[in-house]
Amino acid sequence: MEQIFNLPAESKIWLYAADRSFSQEEMEAIQQKLNGFTKAWTSHDMPLQAMSSVLHHRIIVIALNEAYNAVGGCGIDKSVKLIKELGDALHCNFFNRLQVLVLANEELTAYSKETLQNALDQGTINEDSLVFNPMVQNLGELNQHGFVKLRAFWMAPQLKFAVHS
Repeated sequence: MEQIFNLPAESKIWLYAADRSFSQEEMEAIQQKLNGFTKAWTSHDMPLQAMSSVLHHRIIVIALNEAYNAVGGCGIDKSVKLIKELGDALHCNFFNRLQVLVLANEELTAYSKETLQNALDQGTINEDSLVFNPMVQNLGELNQHGFVKLRAFWMAPQLKFAVHS
């Protein structure tokens, strides 16, 4: 994944994957809200150095350089409140941690565990399909491991892959 922010690789990130894709108009409105939020974001009245973006018309990334100023619980609560408000306004869910997003032709397709197994069985996807990795913790990890092959994904041990002859 290409570098998306001009912040240190150690910058903490929060990832929110929507249960649907956004139109270009929605993306622009979301980005405007995110930019306003990160510009004014504070924790204990201290300014924070943060950036945000929407990836693949579906994934919100908020990045924070904690070397500049660390964020406390109240600061994190402010960001979660923003995401909840965006979800309400856009009629989508950013908190379904069980959805799996598979990248193909620059498009993300959402699967549940069951539909993911069905797609594997039907050959729609395979063990080399790229999957969004929500387990990354900082920008460096996002840039290097934001998408991983399905066989390396945390859910892989629960899946049955086709046997190659």
